Amino acid sequence: MSDSSAVTLAARRWRGLLMREIRENRSLMLYAPCLLVLVAVLLGLRLFTLFSVERQTAAMDLLFNRFEGINALEIAPLLTSAGALNLVFIVGIALSYLATSLYSDRRELSYLFWQSMPISDRATVMSKVVTSVLVIPAIYLAILTLGSIILFISAAVYSFFLGIELNGLVELVSTLSIALGFIGLSAVTAMLWLLPAVGWILLFSAYATRVPLLWAIGGLVALSLFEQVVLSSNTLEAWMASRSSPWQYLVFSLDDLGARLFTYDMLFGAVLGGILISGAILMRRFAD
Repeated sequence: MSDSSAVTLAARRWRGLLMREIRENRSLMLYAPCLLVLVAVLLGLRLFTLFSVERQTAAMDLLFNRFEGINALEIAPLLTSAGALNLVFIVGIALSYLATSLYSDRRELSYLFWQSMPISDRATVMSKVVTSVLVIPAIYLAILTLGSIILFISAAVYSFFLGIELNGLVELVSTLSIALGFIGLSAVTAMLWLLPAVGWILLFSAYATRVPLLWAIGGLVALSLFEQVVLSSNTLEAWMASRSSPWQYLVFSLDDLGARLFTYDMLFGAVLGGILISGAILMRRFAD
């Protein structure tokens, strides 16, 4: 087999693995983000209708005309700050998916089918890691972008009927696009920083007989209490707290991205996450 054929085969195999994860978890990966974004859009529209027509006109004029001539890169971080709530949703969806990913394979005995395929346990587990770190943020960002487009078009059409000139339309679109890009980078950064959590939850998902997420949380609490009682320290608790705030993962520029990814703390977390993910691969083999 030539190198190009091997690469093509590997790409198709990975595409199949990732598509499988999306199909089997579409309620969590597709429907839940759609519902969240839809509720946010409808809530925003509902709050807007509570204002008088005069205030609505002033708000639309401020939105479209005060952006004229601005530097999108300077304003985009203000919109990106609102992405902290989106990070909470993305991380929550990803961790919920991880908790049931390997557990569902064993509960439904679907791993017996995958054992008959030329797909290793490593590829199966890593496909779930890639799904949580890259695919889920990408899907959520695509849905968020679609919701933003719908909201933006609705606001532009309504402003047109109010007789408002859309002078800052290009600048506003640029600002919104950059902010959405920063939110996407923030989501991937957050999941990379949380690789230890990814590996920890996968470890219990690969071996727990019931409610793996509860076992993962309980195991973490037990370790923290053991350290406090036996060692009289709270290093683990402090380390977990240092990675629990969504604000620390927000990216406002490419410099921010580099500062968050290329650090010793990030490297340590990646190594620890890799060890835990390797443990999940071994656990899955024992479970098989």
